[in-house]
Amino acid sequence: MHRPIDPAARHSQILSAREAVKGGRFELAASLAGQVLADDPDDIEALEIGALAAGGLGDDVAAEDMLRRAISAASGRRWPYSDLIRLLLKLGREREAEEVAREALAADAKNADAHAMLGFIMARAERWFDAAEELERAIALAGAHPQLLTGLGHALLRLGRLEAARAPLEGAVRADPYGLQQLAYLSELEERLGRFEEASAQLARAETIAKASGTDVDLQRSVLLARMGKPLEALALLDQREGLPGAALLQRGRLRELVGRYQEAWNDWTEGKALLASASARQYAADEVRAEAQQLMAFFTRPQIAVTAPAAPRNEVPQPVFILGFPRSGTTLTEQILASHSAIRAGGELPFGAELHELAISLAGGIEAFPRGLASQQGWPARLRDLYLARAERYGLLGPGAAFFTDKMPSNDFWLPLLRLAFPKSPVVLVRRHPLDVLTSVMAHDMTHGFNCAYRLENAARHMALVDELMDTYRASGLGPTHETRYETLVADQAGETGRLMSAIGLAMEPAQLRFHDRREVSPTPSYAQVSKPLNDRSIGRWRHFAEELEPVRPLLGGTMNTGGYAD
Repeated sequence: MHRPIDPAARHSQILSAREAVKGGRFELAASLAGQVLADDPDDIEALEIGALAAGGLGDDVAAEDMLRRAISAASGRRWPYSDLIRLLLKLGREREAEEVAREALAADAKNADAHAMLGFIMARAERWFDAAEELERAIALAGAHPQLLTGLGHALLRLGRLEAARAPLEGAVRADPYGLQQLAYLSELEERLGRFEEASAQLARAETIAKASGTDVDLQRSVLLARMGKPLEALALLDQREGLPGAALLQRGRLRELVGRYQEAWNDWTEGKALLASASARQYAADEVRAEAQQLMAFFTRPQIAVTAPAAPRNEVPQPVFILGFPRSGTTLTEQILASHSAIRAGGELPFGAELHELAISLAGGIEAFPRGLASQQGWPARLRDLYLARAERYGLLGPGAAFFTDKMPSNDFWLPLLRLAFPKSPVVLVRRHPLDVLTSVMAHDMTHGFNCAYRLENAARHMALVDELMDTYRASGLGPTHETRYETLVADQAGETGRLMSAIGLAMEPAQLRFHDRREVSPTPSYAQVSKPLNDRSIGRWRHFAEELEPVRPLLGGTMNTGGYAD
């Protein structure tokens, strides 16, 4: 039973505690707040002050405890959710931060701050569609704040919705003409549209602002100059620089490769990858990834498939075409060719496969029981199908005017049996390219696909071999790809290979598919610049310039090379 509270004494303690926080006397503030909480553990003001004092003292555990108690005591208040989300993000606990943001919205659907923070969490996770949705809701509730407009424009840019991104980015510039980020994104927008003069003008404005704050836009200008066909000027901006961040090192390496400085290029890529991995704490959990792959291969066998009823097709809506292939193998090119057909809509890298994986884990009885727990569940493929199509509808992919839409998420290779059983009639196109060319390109770009395998050459090679082993197993069980396309064959015989691809999908080839580079909208991957040009063979055999650096991983790729028919 709590002691009777003297309102006057409590008020005095709260005021003193707030003054202590303002003065940076956090121990005193914590003590005063503690005295109030001893009388009333749910006192919301004391919990707020306690959280602030704990934060000032660097005691994140105590701060989190105070904030969770505040949410429990006053679930209708907004600030405890917001402060807890920020704390969890600071601690790198993104998944928990997302859960708290969703709890905040369950308590108050009009909480603009929760929508905004959930949007930025989605952006950090590269879930760009969901990020855009949440930021649009935040703007509708709180108004057109520059940070929200910039975040929305960035998300739309990453989705490849270039013209849609223009309005929020230009709005952010109007609201805050001295904001560097929105100008940089506007420059990227113009560059991607091939409007180089406009991109340069935006960068000039950004450069003035950057210099005033002691920074620069040399990386962005270097990218623009390279797109304009001026690699020497692009390289000059970065060539003699020390202490470049990871992204700039990757760009400099690509430019050094263009001018034949191959050893320096490889050194830049290796160092840049290490810096990026360290900055974002990205690691490839090789043992865990292999363990899951082995469980999938052990479960999805022909005997199991024989007793698992696939989902019935829902023919009233467009159907997915799955495009598989290691990143940098030609999947963006393949999607661009397919989406140039009048009956096929581009979906890009859709996150639905991973969401189906999460649902399958739940249906199996948890991660420890997945996938074997699915054997005792009836009708689970239809559950996966319906979730996938519900998400596709939200993305606007099921509207009239198309028979198919593409899904080129690389991680779908792991969950392929789930997709094949949910969509047994859907085409599954596997794109192959010389493994050493693929690894060379992987080293030159930042990407998180493949469970973060791409930050070290050996990890990328191991994962490539593991995925190829998965494909062999799935193929043997009857759940493998329905068609394979070789990048090199496509380059050598564009019309013939495109015709074979379309025959596998069940549609006649259209002339526009041979002019895929004229298509304005392009999936926002590192390949966007290449697929805006006609096919060429300049990147075939690229690996030979780095043969010595690639030699240590060749033993890992013997099976992959043989399966793909690559003798060297």
